[in-house]
Amino acid sequence: MRHRVDHRKLGRTASHRKALMRSMVTSLFDAERITTTAPKAKEARRVAERLITRAKKGHQAHAAGQTSVALSHWRGAGRVVRNTDVLRKLFDQLAPLYMERNGGYTRIIRLDHMRVGDNARLVLLELVDTEKTKKPLVRGVAAPTPDAAAGGDVKPDKDRATKPKKEKKAARPRTARDKKESKTAEKPSKKAGKSTAASKGKTKSNTKAKRSGD
Repeated sequence: MRHRVDHRKLGRTASHRKALMRSMVTSLFDAERITTTAPKAKEARRVAERLITRAKKGHQAHAAGQTSVALSHWRGAGRVVRNTDVLRKLFDQLAPLYMERNGGYTRIIRLDHMRVGDNARLVLLELVDTEKTKKPLVRGVAAPTPDAAAGGDVKPDKDRATKPKKEKKAARPRTARDKKESKTAEKPSKKAGKSTAASKGKTKSNTKAKRSGD
């Protein structure tokens, strides 16, 4: 029985799960917003918030001149965040941003669509109060053009102007007379057949007469 076990296994082994958390947390600190499934987002949020708290303590120790304490926190966070540039961003940019906030550095937003294939619930895991996440996330809305943003009149494009389509005339229903005319046009007449046969007979007789004369 799983008593006092509060983490999710996520269908992975321990080493695979640790590598997954490292990758997700590094992507979160780098992009400040990632899309993933709900169980993985809840597990990654715990790791990310603990790292931000460690970065805040390291930033305070560095400001106070306690280099050994700051270095200890740097190395502790470096065990999870293996990218040096992202680790520097965590200590230099994100830690001072959340210095006055006691926890709650991330948020999870449920999306209105599922993942294609297994129909899993997708969520947004993002940092709070950053320059990127302060902007509202609106899907399907085009960005305004510079002229429209400045308040000028935007002229419609001539090439893209749609012309009204001409209405097609309704086809006249075929009558019995039209059907008979089409059949007669397709079949050759009997008179034409007789004339062609007569012409063939004349040509044969002419050739025989020439041969006999020779």
